[in-house]
Amino acid sequence: MAAEKPYDYDIVPDVEVLEDEMAMNGSMDKSGEKVDRTAATLDDAMLLSGFGMYNICHMLMSGVILLGMIMQSLALGYILPAAQCDLELTLQQRGWLSAIPFLAIILTSYFWGWLADTQGRRPVMLFSMLISAIFSAFASFAPDVISFGVLVFMSAIFMSGSSAVVYTYLGEFNNLRHRDKMVAFGSSFVGIGTVILPCVSWLILPLEFAYPIPFLGIDYRPWRLLVVACAIPFALGTVLLMFAPESPKFLFATGQYDTALNVVKRIYFRNTKMAEDTFPVKSLIVENHMTKTSNVTGARAIWASMKEQTVPLFQRPLLPWTALTCFVQFGIFATTNGFYVWFPSILNSLANHEGGETKICDVLDAGRDAVSNGTMICDDTIHTSTFERSIYIGLVFSSMYIIVGFLVDYVGKKPILVVILGFTGVSGICAHLAYNQQLAVVLFAVFQMSGACIGLMNAVAVELFPTKFRAMAICLSMMMGRVGSMVGSNLIGLFLEVNCGAGFYLFGSIIIINSLFCLTLPNKKRIPHKKIVVESTQNETHEPV
Repeated sequence: MAAEKPYDYDIVPDVEVLEDEMAMNGSMDKSGEKVDRTAATLDDAMLLSGFGMYNICHMLMSGVILLGMIMQSLALGYILPAAQCDLELTLQQRGWLSAIPFLAIILTSYFWGWLADTQGRRPVMLFSMLISAIFSAFASFAPDVISFGVLVFMSAIFMSGSSAVVYTYLGEFNNLRHRDKMVAFGSSFVGIGTVILPCVSWLILPLEFAYPIPFLGIDYRPWRLLVVACAIPFALGTVLLMFAPESPKFLFATGQYDTALNVVKRIYFRNTKMAEDTFPVKSLIVENHMTKTSNVTGARAIWASMKEQTVPLFQRPLLPWTALTCFVQFGIFATTNGFYVWFPSILNSLANHEGGETKICDVLDAGRDAVSNGTMICDDTIHTSTFERSIYIGLVFSSMYIIVGFLVDYVGKKPILVVILGFTGVSGICAHLAYNQQLAVVLFAVFQMSGACIGLMNAVAVELFPTKFRAMAICLSMMMGRVGSMVGSNLIGLFLEVNCGAGFYLFGSIIIINSLFCLTLPNKKRIPHKKIVVESTQNETHEPV
């Protein structure tokens, strides 16, 4: 998997050096007056815009979108056990329903990636989040398992539009110096979602109400309200995004140079509280690349555009990084989301277990044998300790994201990925071997911490791929991650039926292999500030060489 790094994006110029050179980047006209001819690359302009309140607010808005994505993706882990009596669900049907959101994302991520790279990040997220929230509201009124599955599928199709694009959108609003940190902090909302989801479920599911809706033939019960509650972050994110601009990287890559500069000036104004006309950059340096035009329209034009966005990802020098990011995301999603879908059921079985110390799989096997030997009575209640343990584990999960956010600037992405993935993979294997139930739950929780690396892998992709292909590359890697989620949730459901321990061994080993693959990532290169010379001819802006 080793390959040479196609672009060197980790060279971060010193801001003071840039400001000094911008101050000297004027010239004298014939009358002796200084004429302001300052120009800079977009990356240098982003550095000069500073870091402050705008970046933090933008990160929080992106976090709300990520919160909606994770809550809608994982909510079925709490909804289906509570809905199994109303919808008459079997264990196999629960497994397939849990995989529906991931299947929808798999089928549509490619399209959304192309759309985001050609039409813009902001309009894609605005449209997709709004429609996803509407379909989620409709799903809460589904009278049977088929209609519920179809409406959840439609909601997930549009959820896919923002699930990967938001990482690109977040990364492109931060300069090279703070990008990794802000993507990591934004990704912490995925961990926060694993705390909020059981909290909201604990607040709603124990309620005892059943409002009959005769023309649908249903009783509106708490689990239906939970479906709507999990769509609220998307509705809030849609409102917030209406007040946000398009990514300056996308604007610049599509030739809207003045608009891109205006966005950077707005960031500068919000961060420094200084007037926009005091921003030292007056124009952006533009690459003199010839752009081919085509008269082809319609479906052929769309196909040609998608091909243009995709083929370079599977050619050198980008092919090794496409393969690596896709494989690592596959393993992380298969483990984290695959187990999390069954997490409430596993914790519920442990809470209801009566007996001495034993392994997790022994408890699950005993519960399955008891059902097969007796009369099965539909029980859709969830034990209180299930919510409590889920919240504790979610707190640890979100703490890991925040810790990673603080460490990434000092340690770097590569060491963090290698250490976390290696440690969590070993913990997953040990969770199956532990006889003490509390220790097993702790190790199982640590096993889930591999999900904290999803944001880091997206931060890696933001650096490895040029602007023109970045959203498509991240969407492809996230699509492979969703494939992993679907495969993982169904395989784990199968393993829980036939061989529980094999699931822990398999997915623990996959995470360890991911850790080894991350050793091939390029190290972060830093050049001393005094050696950096910013010239007007320096025009590298993350576009292909």
